Amino acid sequence: MTISQKTAWAQLAIFGALVIGWVVLFTINGTVFYWQDETMKMTFYWLCAAAFAALVIINITASILKGRLKAATDERDRMILHKASLWATGVSYSFVAALLLALAITYMNSGSETVPVYFPFYIVIIGGVTLLLTQAITALLLYGRKVNHAES
Repeated sequence: MTISQKTAWAQLAIFGALVIGWVVLFTINGTVFYWQDETMKMTFYWLCAAAFAALVIINITASILKGRLKAATDERDRMILHKASLWATGVSYSFVAALLLALAITYMNSGSETVPVYFPFYIVIIGGVTLLLTQAITALLLYGRKVNHAES
């Protein structure tokens, strides 16, 4: 297993755990529309901060290991990571556009002229998490497909 695959697995574990944390938070306290308490918003922010800090630590560790182990990435690794990044970008932009559209429709139908400032921030965070999850899943699927084709 290459360092890129291990990084993708770690990325999937980190942000999968973040999504599970969000589901638990939303299940216990309702959606963000009903958060009257600042502690719920801060819990959301701290969960996100911990996940992104873990991602930074994993990437720093992976880059140090690549340098020490002289781990070479071949064309296949570069192609897989490129395709995974393209898929992730497309999926996350589409998801962010859908969330922004839903937010706009919700607030236009309610007759409100303003949107709370934290909603666009939530959408940006959710878009980033979507990008990273999609990138990890796509990379792992492409690595699996390439290995299966090579073995047969």
